[in-house]
Amino acid sequence: MKPSLVPWVLLLAAACRSIPDSRAESLLAADRAFARDVHVRRLDGWLAAFDANGSQVDEEFRPITGRDAIAAHMRPFFADAANELTWTPDDARVSEDGKLGTTTGRWKLARREPDGRETVLATGRY
Repeated sequence: MKPSLVPWVLLLAAACRSIPDSRAESLLAADRAFARDVHVRRLDGWLAAFDANGSQVDEEFRPITGRDAIAAHMRPFFADAANELTWTPDDARVSEDGKLGTTTGRWKLARREPDGRETVLATGRY
């Protein structure tokens, strides 16, 4: 993680707490549904999770804002059917007032080889 992001991640973690209630379970269920949708619909599933003015970051942690810009950035990845991005959430945290939530889990970037084998390119936690 880039050093400049550490304070923001720590602040976000401090703003949320682990809550074993319906809000956290709903958040986990939403992230699992997002992962399934991306697996099935690929780019369309990815884009469906973003507001028209939503943002994601690129590989250099620069923001990409707006559904059209996100589509342009992600289209080459999803256009190659051999590319696979999967993730499994394992924890959810919700702010005291219930207005902010995050999930964490494991992710995997892989390629499906012509013979069906999977080549794992990278894994980690999000």
